[in-house]
Amino acid sequence: MQVFDYHINPKSKKGLIFKSFYFQPENEHEKPLGDLCIIGEFSDSLSKDKKILEDLSHNIKEGYFSDVHKTPLEALKSGLQKGNKFLEELSLQGNVRWLGNLSIAAIAVNGVDIHFSKSGNVKLLLLRSGEYHDIGENLEFQKQSPDKPTQIFSNVASGNLIDKDRVIILTQELFEFFHIHIAEPISNFPSVTPNTLAKLLKDNKSEMKEYSGVMFVMAINKKGIKRQWWPIIKTPLAKKIALIIAFIVILLLSFWIFR
Repeated sequence: MQVFDYHINPKSKKGLIFKSFYFQPENEHEKPLGDLCIIGEFSDSLSKDKKILEDLSHNIKEGYFSDVHKTPLEALKSGLQKGNKFLEELSLQGNVRWLGNLSIAAIAVNGVDIHFSKSGNVKLLLLRSGEYHDIGENLEFQKQSPDKPTQIFSNVASGNLIDKDRVIILTQELFEFFHIHIAEPISNFPSVTPNTLAKLLKDNKSEMKEYSGVMFVMAINKKGIKRQWWPIIKTPLAKKIALIIAFIVILLLSFWIFR
């Protein structure tokens, strides 16, 4: 897997802070967990709020690599729980500036498997065979509990990657720029290289001045991998039971109405 990380006009928008992190295993024991990528954006921020993004990301990392015996999915859930706990402690200290202003995505990749979660306006796209798929769309409809507003990570989605897949993570403004100027030409390239991306950005240099944010690209090179269906949303057991009960009630009501 190749990773390309672009920060566009980081100082041009007052109150807008964005960061990206790419954590790799630090020893042989951590290798089975694969890589962890975190992309975050803080709007309407102060200069000191940059530390919140950094501390949150490192808390997620610590939770992720804390137990090498876990699967990558279990490790990501542990990391997200640690991230939620960090934000909860932050709010108990009276720091709630991040509420409503923080957008963040955490992506774990191990071989052909990918697991991810997000909160806010970060976009996660999969470019496969020239077609784009908004793989983070379903997570946007997972509402936070009103009783626990600090629990920004609730569900995790999982999927499988194949050769030539490109996973593209974009902060809010960069998604607009990407959609208008980059999406179509990049889909026509058989592969992504630093030169490819550099040329596309250079060709749109004047338009790019109006935008700020992160474009984080993961280019997959896994020859021989068969296509598998994508993605799976991991829903908590309690929600599954509630959905099944609701479905049964709807069937019974339909039978009663139309009999």
